[in-house]
Amino acid sequence: IVQPSLAQSQNSHIEEIKRLVEQAKQQESQGQRRQAIETWQQVLAIARQFQSKKIEAVTLNYIALNYNAISQPQEALKYLQQALPIMQKVREPMGEATTLNTIGLTYFTISQPQEALKYFNQALLIWQQEGNRLREAATLMAIGIVYHSISQPQSALKYLNQALPIMRSVGDRMGEATTLTNTGRVYDRIS
Repeated sequence: IVQPSLAQSQNSHIEEIKRLVEQAKQQESQGQRRQAIETWQQVLAIARQFQSKKIEAVTLNYIALNYNAISQPQEALKYLQQALPIMQKVREPMGEATTLNTIGLTYFTISQPQEALKYFNQALLIWQQEGNRLREAATLMAIGIVYHSISQPQSALKYLNQALPIMRSVGDRMGEATTLTNTGRVYDRIS
């Protein structure tokens, strides 16, 4: 009996991961979030078996996003807190910033604005360092929204006013409109 080589074994697992990722994304698009979580869990098991840290971290993020989508933010945080140190260890700054943003959003969802600000500000620094202007603007807007929610209109305006010209410069019309809408809400509250 011929034993499959390690390379053959890894290739078959890569194909299995691709198939499962496609399945999970299809489940997500059909609103089958719990099934998607189960499928992502299968991806996670394979990633861990083959010690593929980057795939593991990305998969943890997808699991968390699905838990957020079904209004289970505490469960999402468990997975995000596992993903963050892995993203940092594999030196994946964009993935790290995405994870930090998602943690910030999750804390905002559960009414912990100070924790949300802590993570959004960490993400903001990375977006700026990486030169990702669109994500920088989106994070500035998120910070502005958090400040607005805790009745700090001047801080909210400071961040929203930084986001607006960036949204315009990158041509994100939807982001520009959303920033203007949020700025209007702040002015409406203080008038």
